[in-house]
Amino acid sequence: MTQSELVSIISAFAGEGKMSVDKIVISIQGFWVFKEKPFFREQLRETDQKFPKEWFTGDCKSSRTNTDSITIMKKKIWITMLFALTSGFANEVEAGIAVSNAEPSKPNIILIMADDLGYGDLGCYGSKFNSTPHIDRMAEQGVRLMDFHAASWCAPSRCGLMTGFQANRRGLNLAKRITVAEMLRNDDYSTALIGKWHLGMTKGLHPLDQGFDYWFGTKGSNDWDGPNPIIYDAFKNAPESAWKTPLYKDRERLGICPQSQFTKRYTQETVRLIKRHKDKPFFIYLAHNMPHVPVFASDAFKGKSRNGVYGDVLMELDWSIGKIIDALKETGIDKKTLVIFMSDNGPWTMFQEFGGVANPLKGEKGTGWEGGGRVPCIFYWPDKISPSVNEDLIVNTDLYATLASFAGVKVQDGEAIDSHDISNLLLSGASSSRKKHIYFHHQPMAWRNGDYKIHFQTSDRIRNPETGAMEGKVVQDPPLLFDISRDIQESKNIASEYPDIVQRMTGEFNNAIEALNNGGIYD
Repeated sequence: MTQSELVSIISAFAGEGKMSVDKIVISIQGFWVFKEKPFFREQLRETDQKFPKEWFTGDCKSSRTNTDSITIMKKKIWITMLFALTSGFANEVEAGIAVSNAEPSKPNIILIMADDLGYGDLGCYGSKFNSTPHIDRMAEQGVRLMDFHAASWCAPSRCGLMTGFQANRRGLNLAKRITVAEMLRNDDYSTALIGKWHLGMTKGLHPLDQGFDYWFGTKGSNDWDGPNPIIYDAFKNAPESAWKTPLYKDRERLGICPQSQFTKRYTQETVRLIKRHKDKPFFIYLAHNMPHVPVFASDAFKGKSRNGVYGDVLMELDWSIGKIIDALKETGIDKKTLVIFMSDNGPWTMFQEFGGVANPLKGEKGTGWEGGGRVPCIFYWPDKISPSVNEDLIVNTDLYATLASFAGVKVQDGEAIDSHDISNLLLSGASSSRKKHIYFHHQPMAWRNGDYKIHFQTSDRIRNPETGAMEGKVVQDPPLLFDISRDIQESKNIASEYPDIVQRMTGEFNNAIEALNNGGIYD
């Protein structure tokens, strides 16, 4: 059969829609494996020239937004591969098919969490004061989430992230749950925690009891072992040596780590692990202590930013990201590695120059306003995740199901019941399935459904920064209602204009609390 005859047959099959795409000789994954080979690129270009353009309503890069994109791509691959077979490239094609038929490789996963980083602290989220070029580049080349929520406080945020459960569920016991680290380790991942744990050190709660093969970091926040009360004056005037935060390696207490050395040491340890485990799937959870107060940068960054010591600290965190990305490239595993960058909660703005900002959001850490829990989040995975900015509602508990999906692991029944898989959103631009979110700070504060958010309790800060005295919450009766899509700053209460929405959302809020207290699902 001549090449022209084969082209005619393929044209008839594809044009009449008779081709069985389910029996295609190569998977979509296989396409990406050898699409970079010169012979294949040439055949793909020739295919585009020989066949009608209407067959291919979207190209390989942009068709992810087309509802028929998978069928289109399969047709294109099928035609190109048969065309290549008649052009003297059978050996290379067969090699590509063999790769595609093998079990898909599991991605390495590096989850990086900053502590108390605000929504408005990064250049890619609008900061004009802080220099974060490496993080900005991640955002430019990855998916930047604009409506991503953690809890408004350290421990609940980390608990939700590790378990896929809303952390305020009644009776939630971390020791009895399968953490994301346990799930991945059970699937042959090497697992490591570098940095802050903050979920307990007793038997059953220690990082090594929760799925991590290795731990190098602190048991909690870097302000625990220092001046008390926790007040602005201490952060302004106390020397670095006033804080005596111990560093741990597995179950061994190593001694005091100077505050200015945390970021540097964590980065060095992370790079070491990348190089050591480059030939086997790994999960590294890098939980920085910075920029939680007290904030200190190492000598290489001290006084180098335009935003005082807080800017210095962010500059060093950004340097850390750069070193990690460089290590992935140097070891040749950057395209096999998913990197996620996020914050555990909003900034502690009340500490002025030692805290971040949530601009343009209202509120800060520990409050039910958007600035309390809406935080930066970036997914970066070269050649897998196409650059985009996403506005869908997503919560940090969703990472559990998402990482399970990427690793090809089934979430066990009864686990991670508050986690929504957003892998399709990241890979193909699908919409998030999440529409609802409940805001807590020790108590239920607010409720979100779609564009509307209703507040039943509010607070502007959790304590007086001058004295350390705790400050109470204000009960809102009647509740406050905001349209977040139009009023991201939560400045215009529209409750009186929409009493029906207030009534409906009040009922939803009460039902959500009931679900959290009794093992139900609220979204």
